[in-house]
Amino acid sequence: MSKSNSPTARLALLAFCLIGLGFLTVILNLMVLWFVLFAVLCGYFLFRYRNQIRRQDCILGLVFASIAMISHPLMGFFVLPGYVASAARMRDIPQPIVLYHPGKKNELWKTMGWILAAGSCLGVFNLWLGSSQLTIAPSFQLKFLFDALRAGLFEEILFRTLLYALCIEVMGKIKPNPAQTALCLLIMILPHVLIHFSGTIEIGSLIVMSVAFGLPFALLQWKVNLSAAIGAHALVDLIRFIVFGA
Repeated sequence: MSKSNSPTARLALLAFCLIGLGFLTVILNLMVLWFVLFAVLCGYFLFRYRNQIRRQDCILGLVFASIAMISHPLMGFFVLPGYVASAARMRDIPQPIVLYHPGKKNELWKTMGWILAAGSCLGVFNLWLGSSQLTIAPSFQLKFLFDALRAGLFEEILFRTLLYALCIEVMGKIKPNPAQTALCLLIMILPHVLIHFSGTIEIGSLIVMSVAFGLPFALLQWKVNLSAAIGAHALVDLIRFIVFGA
């Protein structure tokens, strides 16, 4: 295999394209480009790996989508095919991202512990970052809960799990080496962080958000499970919504 067609080279090209798309969506303020990409990826994976689709994944995807659609119908809609497509593509690969490891000892307590620990710590740090721009006005609305859950479900499943499934498709069924792992993490972090900018991008903020939020959530998916990442992400946003009242 030539170096130009190696898994690492293909991943590097994919990272360049996805990060480039992220910058383009910020500059042009066209989030719709991501929805187009997600629609294409979901359609491709659902068709190519249709024999790997499981009823349990469809039911879970429908539950997740229903919850997210309360806050944002379009984002919620994409959660269903995004989850099912990702699960189908990552079945029987060396290093899959799974919702939960039912066979592991103390998996429930481990998941809940990571949600509370990571979500609380990152939530407090997020409050500190926003304290200079937002006024503290504690309040609670049920809308805050569903907005936080939608962010956790949509962003973790579409911008991390689905994009990781795309990394697997590009690499093939191999265990990533350190360089490939770094590229996968880059793909799971930067495109997601970039959607939080509009018009202009502050490099300092981009680095801080990537290291403080993007990297921990990506590692939670890889090292713990998808449930931990979704829960921690939702908790971070819920804390911000409650403290700043918006």
